[in-house]
Amino acid sequence: MHGVWLFLDVGLGLASCRPDTMTAAEAKFYRDGYTHRTVLYDSMQDAKAEYGGALNFSAYRQGRDRQYLGVNGKNYYAKPWGNDSSNIQAVINGPSYWKRVYYRENIAARFAREDAEAAERKAQAEIAEALSNGAGEAPPRRSQSESALQKPKTLDAKDTYAPIKENMKPFVEKQGKPRIRAMEAGERLHFFNTLHNKYHMKAGGKNLEWNVSKQTHRSTKNELNWILSNYFRTDSHAVLKGAGHD
Repeated sequence: MHGVWLFLDVGLGLASCRPDTMTAAEAKFYRDGYTHRTVLYDSMQDAKAEYGGALNFSAYRQGRDRQYLGVNGKNYYAKPWGNDSSNIQAVINGPSYWKRVYYRENIAARFAREDAEAAERKAQAEIAEALSNGAGEAPPRRSQSESALQKPKTLDAKDTYAPIKENMKPFVEKQGKPRIRAMEAGERLHFFNTLHNKYHMKAGGKNLEWNVSKQTHRSTKNELNWILSNYFRTDSHAVLKGAGHD
């Protein structure tokens, strides 16, 4: 996917807009685009490292992005900037809302961690300033025991959503996944283990199945694209293990 973006940028954008011919607005457009893609790529790597092949990246972004969390600087408004899409989503799309809750981070612990890091940077700056002013030696540092006693309790604050997240985990990993049965070792995806339901239906209380020749069947281009896309999902591991089929 990132390769496609790069191709579009180079092939359709920079090739037709050389730096010496771009306006300031065009240059800002491309620069901001690169910035957003880099942030998204880094977020994807962090998410995969934490959740592996069961990741729902859309829900992860909604549960971690400051815009969706309502975090603006050190202010926690508990609603997104602008309209409160969290409440709207809870009403019109409950499953997606609870997936967002599952990936939501521990805000209190993150704020405490950031405060501790800022305090450490301030202490380092004071030491550097004292040395540069010719004080001869750095001011005495706090002992480890003193630092431990003054460590903010919220730094290890428990996630109040933890019980809910634990109960929601099976739902998050299975709901809405493509209905693909678990693959055997070395088995590849094809029409009859991914889209077999197109020739099988329930009608009038009966299971009806079309008499289809598997040897002569030919998939359409759209069907092939969908079959192949299952290899490249962020939750491909869960899908290929039959999570949606369960």
